[in-house]
Amino acid sequence: MRMKLKSLAACALVASHCLAAAPALAAAPQSNKEIVTAFFRMMFQDREIDEAVRLYVSPNYVQHNPYMRDGVGPMVDFFPPYFDQHPQAIVEIKRVIAEGDLVVIHNQWRDSPEDRGQAVVDIFRVDKGKIVEHWDVSQEIPENPANQNGMF
Repeated sequence: MRMKLKSLAACALVASHCLAAAPALAAAPQSNKEIVTAFFRMMFQDREIDEAVRLYVSPNYVQHNPYMRDGVGPMVDFFPPYFDQHPQAIVEIKRVIAEGDLVVIHNQWRDSPEDRGQAVVDIFRVDKGKIVEHWDVSQEIPENPANQNGMF
């Protein structure tokens, strides 16, 4: 009888831990679009750089930006000093588009609230739940554009 009670108590303890973890597991991003959006927010808006890279980026990350080297190291090395120098930097997601293993984030990057900033398009390739490749293009937002259509 005591053995049954101990077994039941152990099962109840394990079940309670599983139930407590269930919301966190359910909230984990699943689609490529969710993975990249979660990474982008954690990396550039929350500035949790190490955690974003650990959770979402492959160690074999391929970088197509000609100013950055491949791998996760250059990101981890570059962005903390950047954000230290630009503590008011704002990165605003304007739209996210996904097709297959590619996810595109159209965003506005500003060094400060007063800065017009840049219109940026980041393209990520996802494989097995990790970001494995990145391309980006950016364009300064002009003070006097030729039209009033806006860049977003």
